[in-house]
Amino acid sequence: MKSFVNHWAPVSLALGVIVALVAALGPWGLTQRVLLGLIACLFLHFFEEFWWPGGFPYVGVKVMLGKDESDPAKWNTNNLASLFGNWGFLLLIYVAALLLPQVRFLTLSAVLFSFLELFQHLIVFNVRLKRFYNPGLVTAVFGMVPIAIFYLLNSPDMALYAWYDYVIALVWAVAVFLFCFRSPLYWSLGKKDGFPFTPRAAFGPELKDANVRDAA
Repeated sequence: MKSFVNHWAPVSLALGVIVALVAALGPWGLTQRVLLGLIACLFLHFFEEFWWPGGFPYVGVKVMLGKDESDPAKWNTNNLASLFGNWGFLLLIYVAALLLPQVRFLTLSAVLFSFLELFQHLIVFNVRLKRFYNPGLVTAVFGMVPIAIFYLLNSPDMALYAWYDYVIALVWAVAVFLFCFRSPLYWSLGKKDGFPFTPRAAFGPELKDANVRDAA
């Protein structure tokens, strides 16, 4: 069990490839294919963030939590919490939209969240870190967002959405995010022993800072 949890990111890569093949080869409608494509990209997104090149845990702690802490033991997060948060978010936002197509705001929430990812990875992280790249940028910019734009431009369902669908969709995305990444359950999982990040997963390939290298 611990081995599976500690390798959840490379497992995500395998799942992403499988879902991408299903999306490409199956007899799906436009909305189903878009959601499957987003699910595939999100699995690849997890791999980019937490395995290759990795480094998102430190980025998340520094930017999202505002803590310049280089000791992973003090982060209150680990592979178990990350698996719960990321796969839980995928299930509640993307898989729920795929299984409940009649609930319109779920699909809209899945699509709109791609642009929140774009804003976060392309602007927020890079401005705060003063970099041109952060883990997760490639799959967000070249994977999730193009698929979302394709849906917005080509889906006939766009005519069905009212203004309140957008509001509900964003509220749902925020609520799920808070549950998956800010709830007491998430923090409690992050304190459990036996699920540490590898140095590469925690900090990425550029362990230039001596304190970061020693802490890893």
